[in-house]
Amino acid sequence: LSISDEVLSQEVNGETVLLDLEGESYFGLNEVGTRIWQLIQAEQSVGDAVDILSGEYDVSREQLESDVGELLCKLTEAGLISLQDA
Repeated sequence: LSISDEVLSQEVNGETVLLDLEGESYFGLNEVGTRIWQLIQAEQSVGDAVDILSGEYDVSREQLESDVGELLCKLTEAGLISLQDA
């Protein structure tokens, strides 16, 4: 995962606000989205991020993979991140 150079982020009260400088748009992430964003910033792979999150949240792996995938798709569509081949 790679974060666009055109994105600024700021954590506020456990949530994260993302600013897309190119599109001049704001995006808000809840607590779980913020944790995923932290893992993206730490350059974790998608698989590693899911592994880490499965140890932190009481949710089935299937649900977690679905939720992470959905957020990553939204962030990719918004141009905030890009997926890189390993």
